[in-house]
Amino acid sequence: MKKAKDAGPDTDWQRIWLSARKREWNSVAIVPSHTGIDVAEVAERLTETGRVHGERSVKLINAIGVQLAAVNELIESIEAAAAHGELVVVPVDPISENPSTMAIVRAMSASLLVVRLGESQIAAAQSVIDTIGRDRLLGSVVLDPVKSGRRAAKRVAETAEKSTVG
Repeated sequence: MKKAKDAGPDTDWQRIWLSARKREWNSVAIVPSHTGIDVAEVAERLTETGRVHGERSVKLINAIGVQLAAVNELIESIEAAAAHGELVVVPVDPISENPSTMAIVRAMSASLLVVRLGESQIAAAQSVIDTIGRDRLLGSVVLDPVKSGRRAAKRVAETAEKSTVG
């Protein structure tokens, strides 16, 4: 029998994964609303949770820091994994900081916006939503500024219609 500590991802991450899977997608960009949000960690937790869930194989492809010259190769890698039936989770830089991010996000079948409670500005989050497009947005992950790691996620909007910021 597993101890509670070894039971897998915590319930917040499980809820986020299951909410994100309510819509069909093969690849999802994990997009921060602004600088300083660790989307790599969010992507790792979601990938781990997806693997435990076991619906399909889940692959993490890190796109943080990818420059324009490497975008096509990265997108080909994501498309190849998706073509083999894998779900691909892709953390990216803030859209406002890396122009390559938009090309990567446009190649994904969906996106999740990550904001930090008490730190993210409404205007910045709204700008990201407008840039991504509401139809491609699965929802928002809201991180607690005090906690980190496995207990950081507080909630996820279940549909793009509910993911208005203002």
